[in-house]
Amino acid sequence: MTIHIRQNALQGLQFTATANDHDLPIDMPPPEGEGPDPHDLFDTSLGACKALTVTLYARRKGIPLMSIDVDIQRDNAEEKKGVYRLKTVLTLQGDLTDEQRAELLDIAGRCPIHKLMTQTDVQVSTELAPTA
Repeated sequence: MTIHIRQNALQGLQFTATANDHDLPIDMPPPEGEGPDPHDLFDTSLGACKALTVTLYARRKGIPLMSIDVDIQRDNAEEKKGVYRLKTVLTLQGDLTDEQRAELLDIAGRCPIHKLMTQTDVQVSTELAPTA
């Protein structure tokens, strides 16, 4: 799959990412723009993955999860030193036992994006497209 990022206006800071025919806005935080910025999208992918993983698991196992909210708290104070901290807080709604809540918490820690961010050697290459 290819995600396409296009600049909305020449020399501007607003972009649109298109993934699977869905458009996502990309900007800079105030005062330069209105956001969300690339860090927001990175963090959001983790929360979205946890929400989807927990919901699908609960459905498959017959766990009475009615809804899930995920809050992501970012601490990037030491990002320049190579430390980027994300804390996720899950709010689970439903008639859940303590054991089910613990099981869903465990499953949230196994979501694919969590694993990608913490257990995978991600290799990124950057190249120029051929000139026309």
